[in-house]
Amino acid sequence: MKTVVKNEVYTGTVTDYTHEGMGVIKVDGYPVFIKDVLKDEKIQFKVIKANKNFGFGRNLNILEPSNNRVEPPCEYYYQCGGCQIQPLSYSEQLNFKKQTVDRNMNRQAKLDIETFDTVGMEAPHHYRNKSQIPVKRVNGKVQMGFYKPRSHDIVDIKTCYIQKDLHNQLMNKIRPYLDSVSIYDEATHKGLLRHLVIRSNHDNTEVQVGFITNGRKNQFQDIIQMLNKEFPEVVSIIQNINTKKTNVIYGDETIVLKGHAYITDELLGKKFKIRAKSFYQVNHSQTEKLYQKAIEAAGLTGTETIMDTYCGIGTIGQCAGDYAEKIIGIEVVESAVVDARENAELNGIHHAEYYLGKSEEVMKELVKKGIKPDVVFVDPPRKGCHEAFLDSLVEVQPEKIIYISCNPSTLQRDLKYLNKEGYQVSPVTPVDLFPHTNHTEAVVLLEWETT
Repeated sequence: MKTVVKNEVYTGTVTDYTHEGMGVIKVDGYPVFIKDVLKDEKIQFKVIKANKNFGFGRNLNILEPSNNRVEPPCEYYYQCGGCQIQPLSYSEQLNFKKQTVDRNMNRQAKLDIETFDTVGMEAPHHYRNKSQIPVKRVNGKVQMGFYKPRSHDIVDIKTCYIQKDLHNQLMNKIRPYLDSVSIYDEATHKGLLRHLVIRSNHDNTEVQVGFITNGRKNQFQDIIQMLNKEFPEVVSIIQNINTKKTNVIYGDETIVLKGHAYITDELLGKKFKIRAKSFYQVNHSQTEKLYQKAIEAAGLTGTETIMDTYCGIGTIGQCAGDYAEKIIGIEVVESAVVDARENAELNGIHHAEYYLGKSEEVMKELVKKGIKPDVVFVDPPRKGCHEAFLDSLVEVQPEKIIYISCNPSTLQRDLKYLNKEGYQVSPVTPVDLFPHTNHTEAVVLLEWETT
C-alpha cells in the first residue's frame, strides 16, 4: 500500500482528523498524519516516516488556510506537549471532539446512535484546578514547566494557558526559592524535589501546595514562610514522599507541613474534601455540566437505589443523592472510601453506604444480600472497564447504566459489549473538560431491553 517516499515533499488537502487531532492527507489512498493542520487546508508537507500502511509528515507551507485556523494563544504551544489542538478555533475543537466520539460509536462499534454536539466551555482557558509541574536543574538553572512531546525534557515556562492564573503566580513565586533546594535527577536517582503540585477549589479560596520528594528531608521552610505571608488562600502545604525509580508522580506517604491535609470544594451544591492523591476532575465548571447531564440521563424519581462504581471520593453519587432513596459507592482504594464516607457526613447525607473492594465482586455480593441497584453510574479510568466488571453488570442487570467516559475508544468497546448483552444505547453527549487538548469526556445512558 505504501505510495510515498521518506523525505520527499508532497502537496495535498487535509480530509480528516485522527483521534489525536492530527490532520490526515491521503496520497493515492495512503494516509499521512500531520500535526497542527486543519481539515480542508491545502498544504505542502514532507514525509518524515513511511510505514507499510500509513506515514507521518511535517507541514512545510499552508497553501490554503482554513477559516477555522487561529494563532495558538500560548507562546509555548509548539514546544510543549500539554496541548495538541490550539491551532483549531474553539468551535472547530468542539466539532473535532464530536467527530471523534461519533466515529468511535458508529464506525468502530457500529451502534448506529446519534452523537450530540459537544458541550463547550464559555471561557476555555485557565481552567485547570490541578497543576503537576516537574522540576529539573539544567546547567545549574532550575527549570519548571511541562514536558516536550514524547520526552522528559522540560519546557521552562512562566505562564500556562490552561492552568489557573493563580497557579502560574504561585509557580513563579516559588521558582527563585528553588535555587537553594536540592532538585531530583532522574539519571542518578539523587536529589530531593521531583514535582511541585498545586490544587485549588473553584473560587480559589482554598489552595494546596505539594512538594513531591525523593526522601523525607524538608528544605521548604523559606517557601512556607513566603506562602504564609503572600498567599493566605494556601491553607494546605504537604510533602509527598516518592523514592521509587518511576514515572508515577505520587508515593505512598504524605506529610502535612502546614494547615490541613485537604482543601474543600463545592460541586453542584455538595462539598468535598480533596486530599493530595484524591481523584477530582480538573475543570470545575465543565464537571458540573457533565454530572448534570449524567443525573438528567438517569431520570431519577427519588425511589431508586443508585450504585456509584469507581466512586473515588464520592462525587457523582453524592451529587445525584438528592434524587435517590439510597446511594451505594464502591471503590478499590481504601483512602478514597474513607474520604467518601467523610464527604457524605460533611454533606449531611445519611442514605449513603461505601464499600471497599472491586466493583465486580462487591456488586454481586450485595445482590446476594438483597440489595439490587436500579441505576449504576460507571466512571472508569482511561483503560475503561474490565471485562469481569462488565460481566457483573450484565449479571446484576440494573435497569439503567450511566456511563461517563474519558476515552472514546474504550467507551465504544464497552458499549458494544453491553449492547450485545441486552442494553439499548441512547445518544451520546461529548463534554469538553479539556479545551485545547485532544481529550474529551462523554456521557451516555444504557437501558435494559425487556423483551
